[in-house]
Amino acid sequence: MPAPSPPHLTAPFAALSAAHAQGLLERVYGLDVRALHRLPTERDDTFRVRTADTTLVAKLAHPLDDPRVLRDQLSVLEGLAREHPDLPVQRIVPARDGALLTVVEGADDRPRLLRVLTYLEGEPLGAAPRSLAALGQLGTLHARLATAIATIGDAAEPPLQGAPTPWNLLSADQYAPLLDQVADDDLRRAARRVIDRARDAVLPRALALPALLAHNDLHGDNVLVRAEPFAITGVLDFGDMTRTPRVADLAVAASYARGRVGEAGAPWAAAAAYVAGFEREQPLTDEEHALLPELVLLRLAQRGILNTAIAAANPAAAPYASRNLRAIERDLRELGASIPSRIGAPE
Repeated sequence: MPAPSPPHLTAPFAALSAAHAQGLLERVYGLDVRALHRLPTERDDTFRVRTADTTLVAKLAHPLDDPRVLRDQLSVLEGLAREHPDLPVQRIVPARDGALLTVVEGADDRPRLLRVLTYLEGEPLGAAPRSLAALGQLGTLHARLATAIATIGDAAEPPLQGAPTPWNLLSADQYAPLLDQVADDDLRRAARRVIDRARDAVLPRALALPALLAHNDLHGDNVLVRAEPFAITGVLDFGDMTRTPRVADLAVAASYARGRVGEAGAPWAAAAAYVAGFEREQPLTDEEHALLPELVLLRLAQRGILNTAIAAANPAAAPYASRNLRAIERDLRELGASIPSRIGAPE
């Protein structure tokens, strides 16, 4: 019998039409909607909304999403706007009645949770190759954002927990049975080797580290930039925010770095530039340095497993979920061939 897929990621839902979404926005928010454009996402309905005088983003959560988790996300965005207004994150737009999160009817009569955020200009970081210096700049911003999120999370009463998400890196080995669904032999074998090593030598040590509230998903599609001169204009999508060790949050982001600079350069150079930027704000401990390379590889294995499961369970999401599987296999193979004892200054 095949291993069960994580329902948080793979449960299908009836997508909301643009006309339905427009009606909700006009009724709940009083918006004069001039145009609506669906944005590609993994498991919700997200629209870019143009009105007569501004552009916004409307998000309708998956029917299975926990309202508490969504409220935690909004609490963090409120805290960032209040205490760290220089950080480039979205602001919350309240509904007509002042609510930040509103229950609305979905396409299949299941309730959905609607929220509206400001729209940030810029192109995705992953839209074009970037320099190592740009990755270092993002690493530094990540460290500042990580400190702010963790502080806001701990200051809340009770402390914010974020999501019990399958994307928590330290639970990656729980989905090892899903490896049998991975069709690519090289990807499956490489991911299995990483998980087998992590289960005994990495995860017990990482789980002993303090867990902090973290963004947990700082990849190239969740970062907006201006190309010339380079500047980071937005950090998006707090939907996988969870409590995890600082080095796990860093490993998640660093695992995407190689894909941001293209094929050139030593395999670990991009991750090294990112980590060096992070350490300008938050130096790592020796234990974090020792764990980081294997955690980077573990994130790649996790992506290969869970994205395969999403694509298999939900054909509508398959093109989005499986778009990077070939690059994941390449990175696992090439990074795994020369694992450094420490990721630091660029090679």
